[in-house]
Amino acid sequence: MTVGLRIPAALPAAAAAYAAAGIKVFRVRRNKTPYANCPRCDRQSSIYIKHRPEDCQCGIPTCHGFWAATTDPALIHKWWTEEPDANIGAPCKLNGWAVIDVDPRNGGRESLLALEKRVGVLPGTTTQVTGGDGLHMLYLSPGFDLPGEPFPGIDFKHNGYILLAPSMHASGGRYQWAGGVQFHAPTVAWPAALLPRKERPAIPAPRPARHRFPIHGERSKGRPGGGRMWTVTDLVQHVMDAGKGHRNNAFFFAACRAHELAEQNLIDLCDACSGLMSAAAAVGLTESEARASFDSAATRPGDRGAA
Repeated sequence: MTVGLRIPAALPAAAAAYAAAGIKVFRVRRNKTPYANCPRCDRQSSIYIKHRPEDCQCGIPTCHGFWAATTDPALIHKWWTEEPDANIGAPCKLNGWAVIDVDPRNGGRESLLALEKRVGVLPGTTTQVTGGDGLHMLYLSPGFDLPGEPFPGIDFKHNGYILLAPSMHASGGRYQWAGGVQFHAPTVAWPAALLPRKERPAIPAPRPARHRFPIHGERSKGRPGGGRMWTVTDLVQHVMDAGKGHRNNAFFFAACRAHELAEQNLIDLCDACSGLMSAAAAVGLTESEARASFDSAATRPGDRGAA
């Protein structure tokens, strides 16, 4: 797919430009509905034949909305010659995209701020300003379905479609790519923090610890009293995996291990603190209670002094 694609201002030329870049598009009405279905595919028709949209054999390319999306230049020319004011629709999954759709009319901006406060700032990616002053943040498809509307005013669009610039919103505003008239193909993976828990990539097992600080007379690097050798990543994951009702205990346990390992020069305490505070925010702990718990772990006798 072309990177840095300049998008013409006219809808027919823009549709052709997207298609030439390998992006599947289809016509959409101003009310965001696809163009009319044929009688065999219209559920209200007396000759309707039940079938899956992707298995349609009616022979009418515009029959099933985004299932009709194509890069065929002749068909796209025909469509927009017939309807030069038709908006440009693009199916998300069929183009390899997953999109965060932020709708400010339904509290999307506030939800986005709250989300980033919990999981951290989302990775920068190709972004479109919608005609309704919202945002489309385009990422690469994770390869499996995502929840549709996880937060007020935010929609994860994967199975559906979005409109592409310079389509016109019902309000009269035009869609436009952030930063100008160029479209840049998304190259950033869907944020791992937004993946369903079962789909999050597994954290690889730590490699056998080596003596990173071979100072003469240094005490043993093994965990006091033996047992598992934790890494900062392990500790963060321990907090993230804690079930509801156990998150405070999981955080305190991780904080104790962090102080123990830092005393042995096996991890950096600042790195551990930063990672654990981010994990605490992600699972819903307040900054004040997490900070108090982390500081309390520093004074807990525990087994840090065990030989």
